[in-house]
Amino acid sequence: MLDNNPAYLFDAIEAVTVAYPKTFTRLGVSRPIGAVVLGLAATGRLDALAKADAEGSVADRILTGDDLTDLPAECIATHGTGKNARKFSTYALIGMHVAAQVGFGQAILIDLGKVPGTSAAQVQKFLTDLPSMADYRAEIEARRKAAAKRAADVAAVRLTWKFAEKFKAPHTAETYDDVMSERGLTWDQVREIIAALTVEADAKTLADAAEEAAANA
Repeated sequence: MLDNNPAYLFDAIEAVTVAYPKTFTRLGVSRPIGAVVLGLAATGRLDALAKADAEGSVADRILTGDDLTDLPAECIATHGTGKNARKFSTYALIGMHVAAQVGFGQAILIDLGKVPGTSAAQVQKFLTDLPSMADYRAEIEARRKAAAKRAADVAAVRLTWKFAEKFKAPHTAETYDDVMSERGLTWDQVREIIAALTVEADAKTLADAAEEAAANA
């Protein structure tokens, strides 16, 4: 079952790049072509990856364009002959099909097949530029502004949190009064950020302890 809704495709790419920022930032031939990115999104593969605890070896090969080694020969299409023949996996073929369905013109269809691959951000831009995405563009912009504000809020709270941890200050509303005033945050919002920072710090402590234990074993 393929989903060729441009808004869904955009969100699927967005979700996995948030969960795994390095997924599509590989450079050179290891970066999948834009058609593969669309194929992974349309088949729901990116939804699964965004929710996974880790990429995993097979998923990593799929995303780096090496999935041909994981597929039977009947799932691979070849264009041309000899050493210069280009091989396409099912994801690339699905992506080409979906790209045509959503209404991309010839120039973009060519761009989606370029090597090294078209960046995921560029694929998203192609999607948002579609006439059918006119209304959704405003929602995307609002989400990105909210995400940017959230990142700035967390960064501001983190500074006070580090100070409180270092000098054993209590994590109370009084301690965070300045940052709440500067960022327009409520105490409930700050407490939620503090909880996330604490979980992050605890996880790092456990990881460091495990690494040290392994080194001393």
